[in-house]
Order: sequence, then structure tokens, then C-alpha cells
Amino acid sequence: MPQPLPDGILHLKVSREGTGLHREGNMALHGGTAPRPGAFIFDLDGTLVDSRQDIAAAANVARAAVGLGPLGEPVLRAYVGDGVALLLRRALGHDAAAGSLAEERDPRLAPALAAYLDHYGRHLLDHTRPYAGVPEMLARLPCVPLAVATNKPGGFSRTILAGLGLAGCFRVVIGSDEVPARKPDPAHLRACLAGLDVAPAAVVVVGDSRNDILAAQALGAVAVACAWGLEPAADLRALGPDHLLESPLELAALYATGDAGAPEAST
Repeated sequence: MPQPLPDGILHLKVSREGTGLHREGNMALHGGTAPRPGAFIFDLDGTLVDSRQDIAAAANVARAAVGLGPLGEPVLRAYVGDGVALLLRRALGHDAAAGSLAEERDPRLAPALAAYLDHYGRHLLDHTRPYAGVPEMLARLPCVPLAVATNKPGGFSRTILAGLGLAGCFRVVIGSDEVPARKPDPAHLRACLAGLDVAPAAVVVVGDSRNDILAAQALGAVAVACAWGLEPAADLRALGPDHLLESPLELAALYATGDAGAPEAST
């Protein structure tokens, strides 16, 4: 049963055996036709967690720091997915024209970034929660290595996953500040596979944005698009993913094998 943490965060206690976590057996989700994967790589925002409110609040604090008024969450939602720097360039450029970018040398960027990082670091779990079905999905996937490749800073990402009781599900979490090139560059995904003997075609990349799908396709991996996230399903479909899913539990159903247990040890 979910238990509230002392700070009020809902601790879901998702677990996978062999990593200090408890795996429940598959529920009645058998008959998946997808080949057995060798590893899964997940996006974070819009895929595992709904972080829209906290990101929007921090972006508006950044705007306020340079004398700009707040933007609505739907506007800021469209600016998320390419890392903090582009988020803020979009948020600061919005007043010139929707979708406009502030110049890279805009003197407002440094104070805006400082304000964003300070606020977000203190409030990144105010409203952020896993999407419905994510904890159950993680517990019921085949027992192969799971990783997270996110265009959010790695430190923030690990703090969020730990605070929500999901950190132990993943062998590695790699943020955009921890690789030379972020998604859609497939090098970001390759970094998650370091130490694993897994062919790209056996990797399943799960995400809600064009960055995720393009990175998966460039790697030669299976691209699974999430229609529950930040990007419209029609836009994702146009990218030609291998699968377009409506809910996290569809992923567990697609790869259900009845062998929930300990993932192989990896280094």
C-alpha cells in the first residue's frame, strides 16, 4: 500500500528482485508478441513522471527574475523536452513571438538559469508524480536491465526517482549534463548501455517525444512512443515508431513473458 513519506511525498515502493526490490508476478497480461528485449531505456519527463507543474513553476520563477510575467502551463509544456537551456531560451523569447528563442548571449539567461535551478532544486517533488500505471509496469517488465536517458540534469533526475521510490528500478540514470551529446543523438542511449552485451536491435527505447523516437531509430533500437506524455499522439505517429502505446501497462503487456524475477547482474 502506498505510504506517505515524512515530507508528504507518496512513496510507491516499486521494487525489482536482485536490485533490492520486490517484483510481483505478472498480472493477467500474457500473449505479448514482441521479441524478448535485452534492455529498456526510458525517458523521464512525460514518460515515467508527470512533472509539468513543477517545471512550469520554475520557468515562471526564472521569468520573474528578469522582470517578465508568468506564462500558462500549456505554453511552457510545449517548451519542455530539449534541456533547461532551450527551455529558458524559449520561455524568455516567448514575448517577442510564441516559439521564438532568446539569443544564446542574451544577458538575461544567466540570472534566469540561476533562478530556475535554485527554485526547481527545492521544489522538484512538489507536484511531480509517476503516471498512473508506471510503478506497476516497472515491476512487471521482463527482468532485463532498465535505464533512464533524460534531457533533464542527471542530479535532478535521480532525486526525483529516489523521492518517488523508483530509483532502484534502474541500473543507471544519465542526464543531458552527463554526456557530450544529448538525445536525439544516439550517443546518449549508448552511454546507458555501457557495460552491457546487448545488440541495439534488442534495446527498447520508451519515450514521449521526437527526441526519444529519433534517438532510438538512429541507434537501431525498438522505438516505443508514449501517447500519455507531453507530445500529441499524431505527432509521434508521424515519426514512425515501432509501437505507439496509450498507457504504461500496455508496455508490460507487450513484453509480458511470465518470468518476473531478478535481472542479470551488470557492471
